[in-house]
Amino acid sequence: MSSDNKEVGSEQSTEVAMETDEQAVEEQGDEEDEDDDQDADGDEDGEVEEDEDEDENPLQHLPEYVIHRVERLRSLHDKREHIMADYLAERAALEYKFGALLNPLFQERNSIVQGEMDDEIAKDHAGEETTDAEEAQADHGAPVKGIPQFWLCAMMHNETTAELITEDDVDCLEKLCNVTCVDREDGKGFTLHFHFAPNDYFTNEVLTKTYEVPNMLLPDEPLLKNVQGTPIAWKDGRSLTFRMVKKKQRGKGKHAGQVRTVEKQEDLESFFRWFEPPEMPPMDELDEEEASRLEEIYDNDYEVAQAFRYQLIPQAVVYFTGEVGDDHVTLAMDGEDVDDE
Repeated sequence: MSSDNKEVGSEQSTEVAMETDEQAVEEQGDEEDEDDDQDADGDEDGEVEEDEDEDENPLQHLPEYVIHRVERLRSLHDKREHIMADYLAERAALEYKFGALLNPLFQERNSIVQGEMDDEIAKDHAGEETTDAEEAQADHGAPVKGIPQFWLCAMMHNETTAELITEDDVDCLEKLCNVTCVDREDGKGFTLHFHFAPNDYFTNEVLTKTYEVPNMLLPDEPLLKNVQGTPIAWKDGRSLTFRMVKKKQRGKGKHAGQVRTVEKQEDLESFFRWFEPPEMPPMDELDEEEASRLEEIYDNDYEVAQAFRYQLIPQAVVYFTGEVGDDHVTLAMDGEDVDDE
């Protein structure tokens, strides 16, 4: 090989070597950059983990001797929880016991309202002068049996329940014979029973509304775990909660110009809608606005239940007479309009 060829070969070898060195330097630089990035990421992850640890343990910044004092407070709290559990169990048993003692009184009340004790009560008042109302009734035939519209009038004197009653509900609620409440033995819920005489609206003899309330005996905000109402078996065309309406629809697309009649269900305002509580979807599927709306619905629903449980059922007679309630509501049995003026 000539000297010229050797020089050319030498130059080419040098150039290749230089390119190789440059690539090696670049690769080494890239690796260093990646290491720096990983170190930075590691630092950031470490900071996040530290922040999470701080959130999980709010006591970590306190002196050790203060933490010991907090632990002693926790021990006292646990003891209180055990005592409260015993209290709630005994209170539930006590309320259930005295509820059973009250039941005979409520049963006798129902007998009076249904007219089963008319003769016995009449004997107790034999010889007394008859009133103008009794004389007027005698002129119209047989005397009234029991106390007509007792529960309807009591409900109309209770502000909470009166708001739900529409004019169309009145005729049906006149057939309401009795309202009772049965508490769970564990004090974590109750069921309201509405007993109806045969009527023109539905075939159910009893409508129920059941509430499961784990904290019912506590002063806390009620926690409704479950609410169930009886499906009402409406007679054909007699529903008070909905009606079927016919509407005309114009066709679109290939059916343009055609008109057809469709039947749709239209909801109505009624006391009996209270027996249809809304279903509570999983909370993670609700946005804030929808959750707030459902919370308000359940609060109003439970308020009606409380009105029956704590007011109307134990104090039915004073609501019937109007001794408690709204003075402007007139007894429905007087034949006057039951709606607010």
